[in-house]
Amino acid sequence: MQLAKFFHRPPGDDDRELVLIPGDDPRVIGVRMNREDDPDSEQYLREEFSDIDDAAAAFRRHAAELVASGYVETSHTNYTLRDLGPDPQAKPGWQKGLDELMIQVLGSPLAEQAKQIAALRGTPAEHEPLYLLLAADHGKTAGEDFAQTLRYAEQARDALNARRASGQAHYAWSITEQELEGEILELLSGLYLLASNPAASLAIIEHLCRTAPSHDRIRQRADLLCGFFPERREEAFDDAYQWSRFGGYDVILLFPEYAEYVARRKAGASAKGWRWRPATPINDADISAAEQTLGVRLPDDYRDFLRTRGETELLVRLPESSSELRFYAPGELATQLRNVLDFIAYSEDELEEACAYFRKAYGVSLKHLIPIAEPSQLSRCLLLHLEPGERYGWCFQWDHDGAWELEQKQPSFDVALKALTDGIERRDATQLAFFDL
Repeated sequence: MQLAKFFHRPPGDDDRELVLIPGDDPRVIGVRMNREDDPDSEQYLREEFSDIDDAAAAFRRHAAELVASGYVETSHTNYTLRDLGPDPQAKPGWQKGLDELMIQVLGSPLAEQAKQIAALRGTPAEHEPLYLLLAADHGKTAGEDFAQTLRYAEQARDALNARRASGQAHYAWSITEQELEGEILELLSGLYLLASNPAASLAIIEHLCRTAPSHDRIRQRADLLCGFFPERREEAFDDAYQWSRFGGYDVILLFPEYAEYVARRKAGASAKGWRWRPATPINDADISAAEQTLGVRLPDDYRDFLRTRGETELLVRLPESSSELRFYAPGELATQLRNVLDFIAYSEDELEEACAYFRKAYGVSLKHLIPIAEPSQLSRCLLLHLEPGERYGWCFQWDHDGAWELEQKQPSFDVALKALTDGIERRDATQLAFFDL
């Protein structure tokens, strides 16, 4: 996380950026912007600290010094910015107040945080997802009224979703929307567990493991499965087997069943080497909505898969290695397509060039190659071709490292899926390579 403030002073040839970097080794960095006389002297300040309190105090002090020197803090928040442009707008007071609350949450006493939370009530800040998150986090840490704390967290989630759906901006300083959503949902998961609702807690963590996986979230899922869902304990053992070298799985490793699981894995007792995670079937309305967004009907075999398995994962479990193939929900398909197109081409001209190449080399429409699944932790995916015609319904494998290449073509989704599962069973090197195994 990098929290950035920007400062402008006319005529704008020496604007400044001040960055607070929390973490194990907190730092404060100052950057000169718009420097034409000496472009290599951008960084004018770099201080390292042993704790966040000292770093935060220095950050505040340097900001105050800039203001005292005639600078005005601007509304910019993107720490990668290097030019504030003409006539930058001053940051509103309530946004500065929310910034201060964010800094306080990093390490200030709870009483100070409570005062800042109260001071922001009645301002636009109190409706922001970030404010609601920080208020909920403070409530949990301070042991305040649990119902209100849970309400704040749910309001943070709902406010972010509503802003996203309406296209309305929200203010979260330099925190990305994905980071903000992740923090909100992790907190909400913990609160649901405290409220004796492990199913709701698990649903949130599993969503995060699909959309923004991290070792900590995978460990949280494993803990929940072991503690509350004994029928799914083997999934927790999968995670422990793969990730315990990074720590955090000590309790799971003590289960007697885990030792039996390890023995089976190492003996290769599972002849198949794969299985499905419990299914989350998709209803016809969601399938139709995705088709309307994409502007084309999905192939029947893929539609049947969505109705029966839906948003799920193919779990690959070999004696010494593991992987997962995550299948997207229908509502994600258009976004995933846009992501792939943006990666392949950086401009409309380059996109048209790429489209012509894919048509000539593979006989397909690049704009109709829909990502439907991706192996975990890898920048590659399974593509389904939806342009009506001879190659409608064909499947391909695609990798970021060869962005203009398609591999492992198959005439249908069912055939492609069978090729993968059969390849896993045979330990076929070509199919296992898709999982980096």
